[in-house]
Amino acid sequence: MCVPNCESCPVDVCLNCKPGFFLSEDLQCVQCESQSCKRCNASDPYCEECFDGYWGTFCSERCDYRCSNGICNLLDGACSCQVGFYLEFRDINKRGCRRCPFRCQTCQNDTRCETCAAGLWGELCLRACSSRCLNNTCHIEDGACECKEGYFGQACSHECSHTCASSSVETNKTQCNSITGECSNCKTGYFGRFCNSTCNSSCLAGECKQMSGHCLACPLNETYGNACEHRCSNSCDQNKCYAEDGNCSLGCILNHYGPQCEFSCSTNCKPTANWVVCDANGACLGGCVDGYSGDKCLTGKLKRLYRYTRSIINGFLRPS
Repeated sequence: MCVPNCESCPVDVCLNCKPGFFLSEDLQCVQCESQSCKRCNASDPYCEECFDGYWGTFCSERCDYRCSNGICNLLDGACSCQVGFYLEFRDINKRGCRRCPFRCQTCQNDTRCETCAAGLWGELCLRACSSRCLNNTCHIEDGACECKEGYFGQACSHECSHTCASSSVETNKTQCNSITGECSNCKTGYFGRFCNSTCNSSCLAGECKQMSGHCLACPLNETYGNACEHRCSNSCDQNKCYAEDGNCSLGCILNHYGPQCEFSCSTNCKPTANWVVCDANGACLGGCVDGYSGDKCLTGKLKRLYRYTRSIINGFLRPS
């Protein structure tokens, strides 16, 4: 049978005692000198480990009640203090927790806070964050913060340009970069990093691209160019074209082709039943009239005769 207060006894011989006891030479579990002592031995009266909440040579000192989880160092009582307290040296062999200065959340000592309560900053958290700071939070060192919509700068001391677009109709607050003040988007009719330039009046609805100022669209789709300064080709169907490049948006009028319908079908194309004589590349759909050949019917008899004559002349003139 195992001895009392034994923790490990595989063959009726105690190998380890329960916490607070040590194994004597006659293999008995003897209680440590201090009831706060968790681990000790027969040859040394001092405690090797204390129960939680105690420290010291004989575990006779109580840990500071402000220590996290009530646990502290065996030798000097040092511990990780609860939020709102810091560790101080009370004498050469003793440490404890002391409350941080008022308004500090955490601190290093009684002269410097590490974090402040919401809305405060500074070494002792005596200064208020700007009311324009998002979530009423700012940096402890300088009061800098992420700004609410409509403001920018280190302490959100500047308002975004009134020509910056708002993020929503509900807030009606203009939106810009909280550091530089650059607008996220511009209100209709403005462009530039700070939306301080006006779109050209020729732009449809006064709208233009934010960075370049080029028109997004042109009135009636009948003009094109960065400022809608060019008229669409008369060969475009209904005179409609794309604003960015002038290419016809609805196709070409009858028997024209090309991106801007700038080319006419060859007069050497044969007529067709629907009067459309060439495709989008200028190739004749019904073939060529007599005397002409090629996709676009541009090669005629005179050209072939000219080439034939040139080949004969070149043959006579070729050196022997």
